[in-house]
Amino acid sequence: MDISGDLSGIRASQLQELKKLADIKTERSELIHPEILKELIRLTQLWNREIAIYLSRAGILLAAAVGRHATVTLPPIKGRSIGKHLRCIHTHPNGNFKLSPLDHSALESLRLESMASVGALEGDFTGIQIAFRTEENDPYIVNLTPQNWHKFDYNDALADLSKIGSGSSTKIETSQKVKELAFLIALEDSEQETIEDLKELRELARTAGVDVVGQMVQLRRYGQARSYFGSGKLEELIHRLQETEANVLICDDELSPTQSRTLEMETGLKVLDRTGLILDIFAQRAQSREGKLQVELAQLKHLLPFLTGQGQALSRLGAGVGSRGPGETKLELDRRRMRDRINQLEKELKLVLQHRDVQRRQRTKSGMPIVALVGYTNTGKTTFMKMAMEQAGSRSDLPVGENKLFATLDPIVRSIKIDSSLEILLSDTVGFIRKLPTQLLRAFIATLEEVKQADVLIHVVDASHPQAVQHAETVREVLNQLECADKPMITLLNKVDQVTVEDDLDQLAEYLPYPIKISLIRRDSLKPVWKVLSSLLS
Repeated sequence: MDISGDLSGIRASQLQELKKLADIKTERSELIHPEILKELIRLTQLWNREIAIYLSRAGILLAAAVGRHATVTLPPIKGRSIGKHLRCIHTHPNGNFKLSPLDHSALESLRLESMASVGALEGDFTGIQIAFRTEENDPYIVNLTPQNWHKFDYNDALADLSKIGSGSSTKIETSQKVKELAFLIALEDSEQETIEDLKELRELARTAGVDVVGQMVQLRRYGQARSYFGSGKLEELIHRLQETEANVLICDDELSPTQSRTLEMETGLKVLDRTGLILDIFAQRAQSREGKLQVELAQLKHLLPFLTGQGQALSRLGAGVGSRGPGETKLELDRRRMRDRINQLEKELKLVLQHRDVQRRQRTKSGMPIVALVGYTNTGKTTFMKMAMEQAGSRSDLPVGENKLFATLDPIVRSIKIDSSLEILLSDTVGFIRKLPTQLLRAFIATLEEVKQADVLIHVVDASHPQAVQHAETVREVLNQLECADKPMITLLNKVDQVTVEDDLDQLAEYLPYPIKISLIRRDSLKPVWKVLSSLLS
């Protein structure tokens, strides 16, 4: 049996112990022979490295490889062009037995029969997860615990899988969707900036339905263009990840394709940057056809650079655990399809813009002034709109506001009669956020056209937030990009009931135009807002 990979520092006698495992035959009904499993876990602890093996359908151990943190590479098996009847079983030294996105990618690219990951932590066996490849490329997942793994019948699983392929209703019992656990990383200029920015990233993760299990920060001057973190910090990160059950790494900056690939290969986790996280939230929350088109367009434009220049590394059949894709030919096809889809979406959005333009012209003919709500995400814009409708005697059909970022994604326009002499069209728009990527702004131009067409802007500010001034600056920067910063604007200093230092509120009021202190949760009267609005419209 051949052993490949990173063998530095491993004694020849210990490698011989791994080699001797080839003498043990795994029964057809077994996923792996118990003695082989026991030795793999022991050697994983001894070397603190990932160990991967190939097993044939007949239970013969054909090859093994050793690597560090998802960099283990399996060689092609002599005489076998595909892995149709091969299974790959490998260890995860951090104890997390869940298959990583890289493992799923290797299952497909190597066309293996199955891929299994074994959790090994300080010599203990924590569990096994198996993915069986299907014709639909949607693998079946089976979770096994240390208590029940020996009861699992591999042959029965294959038989059940073949029944599914033939149209039978029989299904393999699969685990429920695994909860995503995130570890956050960031480069920051100062410690105070780090604390506040990671609070927001943590809140973004929560909004996306992800639990945060840890975080790590490095000063920006020590960051690296290739790996984001410096080499020492990256090594520290890998050790920290081993102490958690994190299965996704989320970065507070927008990553380059090289940085994303490096982090993914070094950690073995799915890697998501700030833009990808925001887009994931948008994809969950978009309800209208327009919103869904905008989200898909932004996602494709964000993903396209990550399919560039990877073909050489991905075209090798024997890429093994840690391979990311199917090779250059498939990537070229993916790129072409992606560009075609982007062009199609842009055409569809152009039609949406034309339709919305017709609607705006009709509203303009009505003579009613247009007022747009703008502000940082989760400041209370939708709550204001609901109160405005209720206090004007209109029935509110708006959803109850959630205490989550980007609770409103699709634009909402409602007619509100303030008094006998003033009726307005009030528009609620998507919230702004720090580090909003340019392509994201461009993709949502149809939504933000409501801001560009408005006669007056109402800027809602969370006055109780410690970074209220910085959030207001972010809104101002986005409005500048939209060429709307010079529009008449009213500032609502919301959540004043939560402000502990009155001087801070006064300083904030001095900084912003037409400030009005209000608490929407206390349902304060909106009459001061309408008074200022009337004067601006007159």
